[in-house]
Amino acid sequence: MTIHYRTHTTKNLIWISDIHLDMVHDDVKRRFLDKLANARCDAVLITGDISSSEYLVAHLTEISHACGSTPCFFVPGNHDYFGSSFAMVDQAIADLCARHRNLIALGHGEIIELSRNTALIGCRGWYDGQAGAGSGTKVGSADRHLIKDFRNLDRARYFETLRMLGHESAAYLRRILPMALTRYSTVLVGTHIPICTQVLRHGGTFCELDRQPYFSNRSAGNAIVGISRNFSGRHIVVYAGHSHCFAEFSLSSNLKIRVAGAQRGFPTFQPMITID
Repeated sequence: MTIHYRTHTTKNLIWISDIHLDMVHDDVKRRFLDKLANARCDAVLITGDISSSEYLVAHLTEISHACGSTPCFFVPGNHDYFGSSFAMVDQAIADLCARHRNLIALGHGEIIELSRNTALIGCRGWYDGQAGAGSGTKVGSADRHLIKDFRNLDRARYFETLRMLGHESAAYLRRILPMALTRYSTVLVGTHIPICTQVLRHGGTFCELDRQPYFSNRSAGNAIVGISRNFSGRHIVVYAGHSHCFAEFSLSSNLKIRVAGAQRGFPTFQPMITID
């Protein structure tokens, strides 16, 4: 994998997550896009669940137009694959980003310099089925039926696939994050799935053990925690979505995770991120 260093000087970074534009009335979507078009920011970060596969390209195109010359860094979420497969959606995203240069899908070796001190990296990630009750959970996931890669898998193969997806994102972070921390004192990590159970909420309360396998990427969390210990003088802030319940937690003095709040049908902005 080739590492791509690029620079986009940023003071104010808008964070958006779980906007589910396929579930939004047209007038609400217009107001959201108008707000985005008029936002005073230097860049945008979207941490997944933008739409569903049928409408994803159209909705990302609308976001691209609203952003104008402002770069929009993003990762897809699980809902963005609904009705299709990983390969087909990933290819559609790659083709779209080639046509709209202000759309930058993270997870392909990018290290984005936002300031002399701060960089942005990211990857899609996936829940790895390891947290909470693990493969013994009594709760199912709609993803198993709505994403083609999962449909024909029995339970054992499904959880093995989840484990492999988690390990894939962990391997990516082990490759990219140390390189970013070598150059920058603070690294922001954009991903869709939270990396630890301490921030998990479901319906406003703590996420029960049976749901945790589908809400946490423990593999990525272990990778980031390990890396943070080797860079004790640096700071890592992870931005995630998925649970729709705002939460933040400091895993250590130099590692913090923030999870976006969201309400389907009412896309909104998260608190502005100020870059030093």
